[in-house]
Amino acid sequence: MLLSEKHAVVTGGGSGIGLAIANALIREGALVTIMGRNLDRLSDVASKNDRISALKIDVTDAESVNAAFAQASKITPVDILVNNAGIAMSAPFHKTSPDDWNRTIAVNLTGTYFTIKAILDEINKSDHGRIINIASIAALQGAPYTSAYSASKHGVLGLTRSLALELDKVNTTINAICPAFVNTDIVEQAIINIMEKTGRSREEALEGILETAGQNRLIEPEEVAEEVIKLCTPEADNINGTAIVIDGK
Repeated sequence: MLLSEKHAVVTGGGSGIGLAIANALIREGALVTIMGRNLDRLSDVASKNDRISALKIDVTDAESVNAAFAQASKITPVDILVNNAGIAMSAPFHKTSPDDWNRTIAVNLTGTYFTIKAILDEINKSDHGRIINIASIAALQGAPYTSAYSASKHGVLGLTRSLALELDKVNTTINAICPAFVNTDIVEQAIINIMEKTGRSREEALEGILETAGQNRLIEPEEVAEEVIKLCTPEADNINGTAIVIDGK
């Protein structure tokens, strides 16, 4: 197993992409701590595998983040951090309220800053420390009705690239995975919203979503998880500050 006895933390690890990542890490021998807001859901996942631990976290609150990572470190030192927690909202710019803007930036960008800051010194002690930020194709290009989300993910990529240069002298790498639309509950809800607002069929709504990103199909969460595993291997020691695109083409 590629990651035997490594300890990985996955935020937003209770469902969707985060759960797929956690399962892939377990398959490769890692110990995994999943973190998120819904402790019941996280605990249900952890109850099915004794190599998974569950901790509640609010990534927008520095004290919550520091407490969660201190608890995770008591299990065993953390080698891998996967920042997957995030939110998405869709609205025209003029209808994006300050609360919507601030919440999106707080979860997607400031939350990433808080988690890295909380555990970076520890990860830097690992032989092959890894920080992997789940960004988005929106980190590389704009799209209508997603100004807050796109801005937050551009910020995550900027943070990734800048910190990569600071980590040049240690054994830690930081990279971003930038998927287009993934087959998750968030996308399913977007499809339902389009159907309700436009009267389109599900197929038409999905086709409209895919067209905005130039996709032929939805990406499966497991595809993102496999990219995470590749970045975690020792063979990826020289991959640093990179945006890895999964475009569904």
